[in-house]
Amino acid sequence: MIDVSSARLTHIAVHRVGSKAREEGMRLAEKESTADESLSELLIKHYLLPLSKQSEIYDFFHESDISLNTVANIAGKIFNASGEFLNSTQAIAKHLYATSTHQNISGGDLIFLQFAGIKHNETASNALAVLKIENKDNFIEIVESSDSFDMFERSGISLNKIQKGALILPNDQGVFVVDNLGQKTKYWMESFLKVSPRATSKSYAKLSGLILKGVSSKIEDTQDIAELNKEITEKIKSAELTSIGELKHISSQYIDSEALSEVISGVASSTGIDIADDYQIKPKDFARQAKPITSRVRVRAGVGLVISDSKYSVSDMSITDNQDGFQAVVNIKARKEK
Repeated sequence: MIDVSSARLTHIAVHRVGSKAREEGMRLAEKESTADESLSELLIKHYLLPLSKQSEIYDFFHESDISLNTVANIAGKIFNASGEFLNSTQAIAKHLYATSTHQNISGGDLIFLQFAGIKHNETASNALAVLKIENKDNFIEIVESSDSFDMFERSGISLNKIQKGALILPNDQGVFVVDNLGQKTKYWMESFLKVSPRATSKSYAKLSGLILKGVSSKIEDTQDIAELNKEITEKIKSAELTSIGELKHISSQYIDSEALSEVISGVASSTGIDIADDYQIKPKDFARQAKPITSRVRVRAGVGLVISDSKYSVSDMSITDNQDGFQAVVNIKARKEK
């Protein structure tokens, strides 16, 4: 848990980073920015506080060697050496430009905010917030004159919602990430920051949900899908700890090893996580991710059945083709209350 009630803004730097794909270039500040007390309070309230409230913790990673993670290395210099703030933020801005190679990546202002007086798990800490502003809002400014009020159109940055942001804590304490523009491209987390969710019951439950979804998509026989859903539902009902290894064992009864390996490697690649088979997942976390999948039964491509009450499950299904399409007979079983 992060406590920012005593946080103080100590350094600010702003750089403008364009799209490398469109050869827009960069404009790097040669000196730090300043903020009065009122602006500092706004930045803490609208940027630091929302970042600190993110429930999921991420860790820096690199495909070959964590020491090669650019942002982690440069952020470490900011925390460990006084006088390195501006030069280090320039280096991070250059790294962002180097990773902005996708046509859908927009240029924008890159804001760096260093804070002191933060507590993480009751331990005093500094923090570095990195924010990218890709979209600006139009607003109206009203200016009073001698005999009227004049209206002017202005463009500025909204404080209501972080577009892309990261709060970096020193000494491997973690990274908290926001990406509200990630529908275009995932470069902020995957290419620029290179972070992956920290191993927790919740993060592994999400992995289990992705794996289960991938496995279900590989199963063609509707009866096998019903059987898999029933087995997973029974696992949820047992309220026992589970693991990726156990989920892989269950899945191996319905798809071959090659297809299962493809699902696992796909999930590992998309999340950046080196998946451990034996990490224990709490029952409630697993249920939260698995239930939305097991409640959906695919009858045929484009046709599905949703069971909204968890006390019911599909026990078996038969499908017969006819001249108008097909007929599906689905047997629904109600679980007996103990």
